[in-house]
Amino acid sequence: MGHLDEIEIANRYDFLDCNQGKQLFAALDFALKDGVHIQDYGKQKDLFLYLHRYYPTLRLYYHEFWGLELEDGGTDSDKYYYLRFNPDIKNGIPQNHKHLMSKENIIIGLLLYKVHFIDCNIDLNSVSKFQKIIRLDYPDLKSGIVRTLAKAKKEKATKLNDDKIDGSIKSAFDEFNKIKWISMEDDGTFEILSSFHRLTREFASYINNIDEIIKDGQDEKLPKNS
Repeated sequence: MGHLDEIEIANRYDFLDCNQGKQLFAALDFALKDGVHIQDYGKQKDLFLYLHRYYPTLRLYYHEFWGLELEDGGTDSDKYYYLRFNPDIKNGIPQNHKHLMSKENIIIGLLLYKVHFIDCNIDLNSVSKFQKIIRLDYPDLKSGIVRTLAKAKKEKATKLNDDKIDGSIKSAFDEFNKIKWISMEDDGTFEILSSFHRLTREFASYINNIDEIIKDGQDEKLPKNS
């Protein structure tokens, strides 16, 4: 797609004129502004099909009215959409709806990517399993994980015990579930969704060096948020 100011659209609000357009737009708008990633999965299917069909005009709407970029990632059945927020832009959206991921959650997301995709723990399907893996299966990285999370949380590393690490992981997974990087059940089992790969788009260079960053506790080499 070309630059937004080059797009010629006959009806700039066609996304409202379609069948159930107002209802679908209202639900989509709330979700996107809460940081939710929309994809062809589960209860999101109708919103995904709606957004996919009207992406050009919806993208133009968010750019012109809110100064936000409606972006897409993935291809075919793995496609997903999300709003990119800029913390420095004043656009009338309440601060608590400007979704920026904390450094702590970014670190845990990178660890999840490493454990599942790089180290091929394909049976990883619950928060408790991930917590156990981080506690027991990475002795060479454990002290680095503690130091890195402590810096991100602005706490002393000596105060970050296994219970607090477990709590940080659970909090991160709750956030990933909220924005639909994963789909998590009440019992803590989860499925990684296609939109989780936004992590690889945003942080590819960090993923390639995650062992060194974590082992040395170099959280300053990670971006502040996304």
